[in-house]
Amino acid sequence: MSKMYIRVKKDGFIYEYNEILAKNPSCEVIPEEVAYPERFIPEHAVERVEEFQKPKATRKKKAALDLTTADIPEAPPYTSPELAEEAARGMPDDTRRSNH
Repeated sequence: MSKMYIRVKKDGFIYEYNEILAKNPSCEVIPEEVAYPERFIPEHAVERVEEFQKPKATRKKKAALDLTTADIPEAPPYTSPELAEEAARGMPDDTRRSNH
C-alpha cells in the first residue's frame, strides 16, 4: 500500500498524513499517486519528454511521411459549350456531344 496524505478540499494544499486532520470534514485522505503524480510518470513518457526537449538538430528522426505524387494528370483544356456547338455544326448527330 502506498503512503497516504491529507488534501484540504478548499485550496488543495497537501499535508503528511495525520489522524486529527483525517477526521476533519474539510480534508480528504489521498494516496501518494494522487498527491504527487509526477513521481509516478511511466518511463516511456519521461523518455518522450526528454527527447522533445532536445534541440531539433539532435533529435531522433522518424521516417517522414512521403507526400510526393508520381503522375498528376493535367486538367483538360476548357472549351466553352458555345464554341463546341459551333465546331460541331455540320457533323452527323450521333457524333455530336450534348451538354445536357
